[in-house]
Amino acid sequence: VIVVEGYMDVVMLDQHGVQNAVATLGTAITPDHVTRLLRLADEVIFAFDGDNAGRKAAWRALENSLPQARDGKLLSFLFLPEGEDPDSFVQAQGAEAFRKLCDKATPLSDFLFAELSSQTDLSSQEGKVRLATLAKPYLAKLSQAPMLARALHQRLGALTGLEAPRSARDSRQHTSNYPSDKQAN
Repeated sequence: VIVVEGYMDVVMLDQHGVQNAVATLGTAITPDHVTRLLRLADEVIFAFDGDNAGRKAAWRALENSLPQARDGKLLSFLFLPEGEDPDSFVQAQGAEAFRKLCDKATPLSDFLFAELSSQTDLSSQEGKVRLATLAKPYLAKLSQAPMLARALHQRLGALTGLEAPRSARDSRQHTSNYPSDKQAN
């Protein structure tokens, strides 16, 4: 499913043969929208306008998607060239060019880390700690996608050189291997 901002984007895409688009009728994608989309499709591409408002809308879509994300489902973001929207792009370039852009959409994880990394300097230890601090609340929202959460924690560790924090569940499993004082008596 390709999520676009307006109904004219959907109409024009459909007229050019791209028939799997839906519109938010603005930039407000809600968690409920994401849940419903993920019930219907294994892949959701958010294709917003190539302007600052479109990037902000994409970030809001990311924030609302994290708690709804499921392992095995793909969420990605398509950033059209500056000044373009799906309507104008498909009219000027055609459906095949639009589909090729969709094939190159940025995965949720890449978008998340690119945006957060742009807010800090990864050449310093403080910057690496800042990235880990910024990422922590977003990764915590991946409660319905434990494998994705684990993969993103590993990626965060690779980016920062910091050990990924153990989840509460991992800590319980680790300590459950040791007998308690009562069992030792």
